[in-house]
Amino acid sequence: MNILLTSVGRRTYLVNYFKDALKPHNGKVFAANSIETYALKRADGFTITPPIYSDGYIDYLVNYCLKYDIQAIISLFDIDLPILSKHKCEFENNGIRVVVSDESVIEICNDKWKTYQFLVSHNIATPKTYLSLNDVHEDIENLSFPLIVKPRWGMGSIGIYKADDMDELSIFYKK
Repeated sequence: MNILLTSVGRRTYLVNYFKDALKPHNGKVFAANSIETYALKRADGFTITPPIYSDGYIDYLVNYCLKYDIQAIISLFDIDLPILSKHKCEFENNGIRVVVSDESVIEICNDKWKTYQFLVSHNIATPKTYLSLNDVHEDIENLSFPLIVKPRWGMGSIGIYKADDMDELSIFYKK
């Protein structure tokens, strides 16, 4: 089985893991990214793709997979997941499996507020979560510092702050 890792970035260790796993089965690991990176060169084959949100991205991937007899696609980047999920049928119609959750699951997982609502609705313990600074102010007597401030949509610990008091909370919320 040949696989394609999309949005491979700098994740050389993942390319190596997949190569090791597929080697006994004569499988190959192909890598794709919109810019040239070192991890691409660690794969058995690689390609520079159009940007994820471009109109030609999906067609490019389908054609690349068909050309190199790639049976499965695994994305290594959150941003890629909704696009691949949305076009899952196009890949499957060409005999290519996309290892990705359904769009509705990705939508919940990529949105911290929707994740919080999902967890609460399923009685899964989770930290209190607020959408606005006003909501925090209204419930401040039930909270204790430090508080964590995170963007609603984000990844890779980008934009996360630890607020030790109200002043810091206000500053970090505005960022």
